[in-house]
Amino acid sequence: MDIFICMANLNLNPELGNGDRVICISMDDMYSPVHMGTPGTVMTKSVVFGDTQYYVAWDNGSKLALIAGVDKWVREEDMKGRRKKTEESVMETTKKGFLKENFFQQNKELFKYFNHAFLHKYLKSLRESGVVNMLGAAPYFVLGSERVAHEHHYEDNKNEESFEEVVEMADQARDEMIRGAMKLLEAEGKEITPESVKKIMDIYSRKMVMAYTKFAGGYLNTN
Repeated sequence: MDIFICMANLNLNPELGNGDRVICISMDDMYSPVHMGTPGTVMTKSVVFGDTQYYVAWDNGSKLALIAGVDKWVREEDMKGRRKKTEESVMETTKKGFLKENFFQQNKELFKYFNHAFLHKYLKSLRESGVVNMLGAAPYFVLGSERVAHEHHYEDNKNEESFEEVVEMADQARDEMIRGAMKLLEAEGKEITPESVKKIMDIYSRKMVMAYTKFAGGYLNTN
């Protein structure tokens, strides 16, 4: 694991005591045999001309002291904790990346034929409005503005600003789903009928919600 990544947000030059394990980050001596990443054990501490010095038995055999205000170090236990968290973060990021890539591969039509950027914005406003749980959001792709406004007109616990955005976008969301469904049917050489369009809209409305909830909307361009 890259030591520079592990150093992020670490407490540099903490106060040390006898027996503490320390890792050198840098020494103000280009010829020092104690290089970045070298671990050692603090033996004693003293103050020389106002500067705190830690005499360290380095694992590579060196006995050079660390001088506060000149050299840089971290506790070994802090570095190990940071390394563990960094490794876990990298693994989680890699796992999420694989899941996203796998989802894209299995649902190429969703991103090829549907205006996912706009539909993503619509879902975001819908979630923030508080009028429906995301698990029940799919029907809102086909309701249209008038129906959405009517169904939630008397609700008091909704976010009015976000709900107004939902109402303004609902007709376009429905039209985007219709256009996407027709493009998909045409690309597959299938007959375009009200029934076939509705069937595709129902399927891909659920897939759009799944994409949004699975990755918290983090992978779509909303600019």
